[in-house]
Amino acid sequence: MNQSIADAVFGRGIRRLCHFTPSRNLQHIAGGEIGILSTSSLKEQERAAYTATDLERLDQKTTHICCSIEYPNAWYFDRARANEKLFLDWVVLLISPHYLAEEDTLFCPRNAAANYGRHITSGFEGFNTMFAERVTGTRNATYIRSASHLSSCPTDQQAEVLIKDRVLLRDIIGVAVVSEDQARTERVRLRTNGVNPDQFRFVIAPQMFNKYALSEVITRGTAESELLYSPPVL
Repeated sequence: MNQSIADAVFGRGIRRLCHFTPSRNLQHIAGGEIGILSTSSLKEQERAAYTATDLERLDQKTTHICCSIEYPNAWYFDRARANEKLFLDWVVLLISPHYLAEEDTLFCPRNAAANYGRHITSGFEGFNTMFAERVTGTRNATYIRSASHLSSCPTDQQAEVLIKDRVLLRDIIGVAVVSEDQARTERVRLRTNGVNPDQFRFVIAPQMFNKYALSEVITRGTAESELLYSPPVL
């Protein structure tokens, strides 16, 4: 474990990592009881269940799982959902932040796919690049960190963290959905497929599914809208 990163995670108040995926993948992640796997770790039959968005890795890091700090990469999330025509429901998996301090975790201050992964780094220095005062991102846009920018969030909202091999099921600390209706639907889907939905803590977080609203939360420190879903007692 990198203690310098662990201390910085605590100091910045980082609560979680995020990984978005079509909700149909949730049953595969939970049913196998092994959590989230990197592209290279997926078996052939498991790959068939995932979408092209999950498997396309322009960053050349098929041994790693793409995540973001505190909130999803809302801009890429929006594009991924727009490209998916068949499975319209998506979830954001909330992951324990301890993976940030693992020695084989990688960091990128912008979208990791940029220039085929050439901006990806490691260690404490790599972690700090995500929180620089100025970061050059997509289309050479310069992002400047303002005083109101959330301490827990990278300067470029498309910054990414790459976790080696897998995220254990026990480290998925929540599943964010867009509405209460979706929370109910996801629980029914899991139960119908023989998966206990109570193993997940569902969080209703509509701002995670709206790139403009989420940007306001991150850059201006406006209040987030998140509510823990409580299933009805039967």
